[in-house]
Amino acid sequence: MKIDEIQCIKELRNGSYQAFTQIYEAYADRLYSFVLKQLKNRSLAQDIVQDTFLRLWDNRSQLNSFGNLQAFIFTIAKHQVIDYFRKQVNELQFEDFMEYCENQESDVSPEDLLLYDEFLQQLKKSKNILSQREREIYELSREKHIPVKQIAEQLELSEQTVKNYLTSALKILRSEIMKYNILFIFFL
Repeated sequence: MKIDEIQCIKELRNGSYQAFTQIYEAYADRLYSFVLKQLKNRSLAQDIVQDTFLRLWDNRSQLNSFGNLQAFIFTIAKHQVIDYFRKQVNELQFEDFMEYCENQESDVSPEDLLLYDEFLQQLKKSKNILSQREREIYELSREKHIPVKQIAEQLELSEQTVKNYLTSALKILRSEIMKYNILFIFFL
């Protein structure tokens, strides 16, 4: 659907619901495809498309009549996708996902299992980047669930040293996994 962007922007800046609807109808499907390609989750892609258009409406007074409306809308969506990835990685939901899959094997969807397998493969590759000590402490802490104090005693290190190695390992793993856009969305 081709629209007169300049006219729609002018009307949208004045609060026109009709202009907003025209813009939505012109760009929503393409935006959804773009977001879905990044996130590989239909529900989340729909949410981000809706949030993108809500932000467009909320910021309509700041629109420039001579700007590229499509680029503006896609930039909003792109930033939301990036923010979502950052949040996922920073919260380390993959650990929750691993625990969920291990505890709920019979209820896990095929899509979840594929994501889990993809994650495990990437985690294995990413762990090879860690130093031997970082990897050892990461595996003891996150995979064997041994408390920091016990790891420190076992390896004859201070607790702070163990925490420093663990922080470094997690930072590296987050960075590596982020490169592959791996995220895990599941509902308990």
